[in-house]
Amino acid sequence: MNILKLKYFLALTLTLGLFNIDIVAQDAEEDVEEVIVTGSRILNDEFSSSSPVTIISEEDILAGGNASVDEFLKYTPAFTGYQLGTSTNNGGDGSRKVDLRGLGFNRTLVLVNSRRVIGDVGGDGAVDVGGIPEIMIKRVEVLKDGASTTYGSDAISGVVNFILDDEFEGLKISTGMGEGLENGQASNEDFGIMAGLNADRGNVVFAVGWKNQNEMLQAEQPWAVDALYPQVQADGTITAVGSGSSNSRRIRVPGYGSYIYDEDLGAARPFVAPGDVYNYAPVNALITPNERTQMAVMGELEIADGVDFYFSGMYNRRYSHQRLAPDASFGVSCSVETPNNGTQCNDYVPANNPYNPFGSVNCSNDLNLCDIGVRINRRFEESGGRLFEQTVDNYSLVGGVTWLMGGFVHDVSLTFGETEQVDETLNYGRFDRWATAVDPVACAASAACPGVLNPFGNFGSITPEQMAFLTAGSLKDQSGADFDMFSYVISSDNFAVGFEKRQEYGYYKPDEFSAEGLTTGGASAPLRGGFSVNEVFGEYLMDVNDDLNMDLSVRYSDYDTVGSATVFKVGADYTINDNMRLRATYGTGFRAPNVSELNTDASTSFPVIDLPCQMGDRRLAAGLISQTVYDNCQLLGFNTTDAGEYGFGWQSYHEYYADGDLKPEESTNLSIGLVMEDVLIDGLSLAVDYWNIEIEEVIALPIANLIFRDCLSQTVMDFSTGSCGLFIDYGLNDSSAFGPNGMYYFSYPGDIETPWGNQGTFSSDGIDISASMSGDLDMGNVSGYVLSFDATMHNSYEQEFTFGGSYDYVGTADGFAVYPEFRYVLSAGLQGDNWTTVMNLRGVSESDDVWRPAVTTADAKAEAVTYVDAVTTYDYGNATFRFGINNLTDENPPYFHSNFNGNTEPGVYDVIGRRAFVSVVISY
Repeated sequence: MNILKLKYFLALTLTLGLFNIDIVAQDAEEDVEEVIVTGSRILNDEFSSSSPVTIISEEDILAGGNASVDEFLKYTPAFTGYQLGTSTNNGGDGSRKVDLRGLGFNRTLVLVNSRRVIGDVGGDGAVDVGGIPEIMIKRVEVLKDGASTTYGSDAISGVVNFILDDEFEGLKISTGMGEGLENGQASNEDFGIMAGLNADRGNVVFAVGWKNQNEMLQAEQPWAVDALYPQVQADGTITAVGSGSSNSRRIRVPGYGSYIYDEDLGAARPFVAPGDVYNYAPVNALITPNERTQMAVMGELEIADGVDFYFSGMYNRRYSHQRLAPDASFGVSCSVETPNNGTQCNDYVPANNPYNPFGSVNCSNDLNLCDIGVRINRRFEESGGRLFEQTVDNYSLVGGVTWLMGGFVHDVSLTFGETEQVDETLNYGRFDRWATAVDPVACAASAACPGVLNPFGNFGSITPEQMAFLTAGSLKDQSGADFDMFSYVISSDNFAVGFEKRQEYGYYKPDEFSAEGLTTGGASAPLRGGFSVNEVFGEYLMDVNDDLNMDLSVRYSDYDTVGSATVFKVGADYTINDNMRLRATYGTGFRAPNVSELNTDASTSFPVIDLPCQMGDRRLAAGLISQTVYDNCQLLGFNTTDAGEYGFGWQSYHEYYADGDLKPEESTNLSIGLVMEDVLIDGLSLAVDYWNIEIEEVIALPIANLIFRDCLSQTVMDFSTGSCGLFIDYGLNDSSAFGPNGMYYFSYPGDIETPWGNQGTFSSDGIDISASMSGDLDMGNVSGYVLSFDATMHNSYEQEFTFGGSYDYVGTADGFAVYPEFRYVLSAGLQGDNWTTVMNLRGVSESDDVWRPAVTTADAKAEAVTYVDAVTTYDYGNATFRFGINNLTDENPPYFHSNFNGNTEPGVYDVIGRRAFVSVVISY
């Protein structure tokens, strides 16, 4: 750890911790039984709920040493797929979102103090948990079961409920820092203050906080400096060489392969990999910068006998950015209207360009091929790279009144929320100007053109003026969301009914260049709209007999956009004996389309794609493709023999559009569990739960890779029907729908157009295991121990779409997500009178690369990995000090080929390496 940083940090913490340490003493806390509030409007204790709930305490979060609470949840076994946060560069937006069961951020409902909070206006509409004031978090309750009857839409895979300490009394100061031990990489700092005052008639709590995560580039990690680029060797083996994208200054000559202009030779020569490829990896971020400033206030006031008024307010300001390699003259859709349409899309250089080594002015190549136009894939290294910046402001306000009448508690509340976001994008290329820049005649006719472009020269040959002409400068997109909710709940110890009215509104206003699709970012349509829903619900906890409790709940929802829905849930808790219980739930759920989904017209995405025809002979021999697919690959003219190089992380242009009226997603949830205490070993608590989730009418995009495979599976190829009909034919060929300059290139259809809507079904099931044990020890200064184990075994996760068929993703890794069969956290700790030392093992089982099989690359598997963490907590007076090391053994994340964020999945694996952290909390 940086010695200077550590010196100042310790000086600050010691000053805060020791000042007045003998003057103010903290009152001893009374033992209070924690009550679960998630998943029911009726209060339950922790081990009597029929639904499985994981409780994460404030101490658990602090001892984890993570830069933010979402990073802690990222390593919790039930959270799979990938978790969006600072470790997501390409595809990230600075927000922090969690995904329970890997079913999607928008199917995990996030609450604060059991109340909905505003989500973003992005495609998933999920809540950014980075806006929650972490210094106030008392605990996090994770309900691993559907809860649509209790909370309505979105609670399909479960609920994450952040319980804030709204009864705190005194003063708490918290500060901490952490960084990688190799070279201080990915450092973070935080500081927060919370103050609470209790009086006879009420209380108030106020908190402010600041958290900052600094950037770490791939260049700072030796394993991430180079992008993997498999090559077939002469003996048939495959070696992953460190290189990257083949598109540096690559000239594509029709019918003659690839060339590059060599300034030393003064002529074009054959392109040779890996020496001539462009390594885009070093300038990409592995950890993105993220700075947050937070303020919160909450309290309660008795306004009359038995009548209480409560209130809360939260504000969060976030600045974040992501960094990608420079833009290039490739990857834009042929559908973008530019002066170059009808030729060869937007990377074409005509024969009259004076720098074209195959042209009519300066012909210099070993083919003696002149007077032709060529395509060039050239990185705009001179631009400095693409930068995506976000500035976000959001706030929420809650006010309500509770009173007791007729033996029931009445609760009436209003909730308001608003989010405003400005996205600024720098250094995107303007493809509407490419044809002008490379054509001497067109450039001379344009007053804005600063001179004919030489895209063939070495990096640095493009002048700043030419670069300014070719780039869009600063693109500013604006978006926002509003949220308000009225709630009236009447409850007792076994009964609850209520009414809720919720309204959400959102907008997205793209920059003119974004709207017109003039950059490689694709077209973005403006968005504006909202919805309103009225809901009634009821819940009844029934004692059937001394051993059996039943929990019955129902909810009716009426949306002004998608109509009405009724869902139900039945839970049972059966006591076998004093030490064993059976619990089970079965229910239906739903997810109504969010604002973005309801109002999306046409937009674009860039999925990472597989090339099933490339190395087709190997795939056929391994049984990975059928004979029909292989034959169709040859019919289309694709090279199915061993390729000299294997395309890495190539992205297709995927345009999607609204397809009629959306319907809500519908789900069924089943869970069956056994809870045991003191059965196998005295003091051991053990819970084993089976879960099963099925979702129909899934609102999603079809998977591009599955579409192409389905297309190739036709007995007789027909490009006008089925999956093949989704690929765009721009009419660039005279006699066919495919060919070297047409619909297909790079062994894949260039662009795809699909409907957006209710496209398929998801089904997933697995087993959760949770165990804990603690006891006393008499070993000198050691007075006790604690053991815990938390694991998830994922049995299946099948996605099936209208176009493209189905696939089971358990045990696989792809471009953005990993679905391991087994994840676990094992903790063991010792404690004394004023100290605790805990060691954690975090394990993730191996996963196969779903799109890059072993016959095509040496990195076809995300190997199993185990991380070791250690932390020591020491209490001194009214101060608590923590020092820990994450990833003690400095494990590198597993490589796999189809992920281009560092050749791994930073949203799942540890990319910082061995990392130390220190913190102190002082309470007065």
